Formats: sequence, C-alpha cells, structure tokens
Amino acid sequence: MEFVDQAVAYLREGFANINNPKGLLIALAAVIFMGSWRQWIPVSLVAVIVHIAIEILAPVLSGGGGEVTLPPDLMQESFWTRVLVLFLGYLVITGIFFLIKSLLFRRSAAAH
Repeated sequence: MEFVDQAVAYLREGFANINNPKGLLIALAAVIFMGSWRQWIPVSLVAVIVHIAIEILAPVLSGGGGEVTLPPDLMQESFWTRVLVLFLGYLVITGIFFLIKSLLFRRSAAAH
C-alpha cells in the first residue's frame, strides 16, 4: 500500500509541475506530432527532454548572460526523481490531450 501511495504522490506532483503554461504548451506540441498510442511513451520522454532543455536555455536566450551547461545535479538522485515526476506528468497530460484529439478527429471524420 505504501508503494501505491508513493506512486500516486509522484503522479500528483508530476501533474502539478506540468500544469503551467510552459508544460501545457510542450504537451500540446507533443500531441500534435503523436500519431498513435504506441508513440505515447516516447513522445512523453521527448517532452521531458524539451522541458529540461528550455529550463537550461531560458536564461541564455533571454540575454541574462547565462552559459549553456549540463544541469549541475545531473548525477544526483534528486535530478532523476524530478525527471521521473516530469515524465509521469507528461504521460498524464499527453494521454488526456491525445484522447481528446482522437475523439475530435474521429467525430469530424465520421461527419464527412
């Protein structure tokens, strides 16, 4: 039961991390490229990579004088826990968006 509670906590935290404009736009863009449910996990993984890349590149692109470097905590458990949480969040959001997309396009194809 403890494992289930921890899994649900990770899902909630992931959803909370993705439920902002940046995360929702990344998920929406990912779903546009998603053609079937078989692509769900790889697309969610790419969305996590894009999310982390945007976080790293944002100071550089905004002219803040930052440098492009690897995340400083790349070899620490906290970084990989965060990646897992983001991945679970993107799985939830892209799944919901793709379900809506598939329902909308199925109905529009049936109408014609």
